[in-house]
Amino acid sequence: MKPNTLNSRTHDLLGSVLGIAALALLVVSPWLVDTTGPDPFYKGPLLFPLITLGLILAGSVPSLIRLVRPGDARWYLDGLGRPVRAAKVLACLVLFLGSLVVFGLEISTLVFLAAALKLVGQDSRLKMILVPLLVTVILTVIFKQFLGVWFPEPLVMGFFTE
Repeated sequence: MKPNTLNSRTHDLLGSVLGIAALALLVVSPWLVDTTGPDPFYKGPLLFPLITLGLILAGSVPSLIRLVRPGDARWYLDGLGRPVRAAKVLACLVLFLGSLVVFGLEISTLVFLAAALKLVGQDSRLKMILVPLLVTVILTVIFKQFLGVWFPEPLVMGFFTE
């Protein structure tokens, strides 16, 4: 019988360790990031680490609660001891970072989210279309329009402008 991966104490331990590390980095981040530049806080180099670490910390809270709460969960990894799906999503994330330069924020985000959803078993067509579209629009509006974060022109645009 395959164990339920939602009841894995191993996953909760990893989530808790990531959350505690994010908390520690949140505390010391003002001393790790140089904020002496002319940019206001919302455009400065400290904003993105604070957002990212805050999301990691918030995402780890359920794992921390499950880890300290007594229950019937067991210690194991899914995939017969190999976190195969997580490794595939990590590979997609690495490809996503590289594709930002080649294809730009919008296309890269759409493809990454659709691939990651497919890899984790979300086969609903509604989710596969709506989630990537909504997240892409939200990221574009927040970073490009609201915060004014500059992204270089994608390399693929060079083929269309010459």
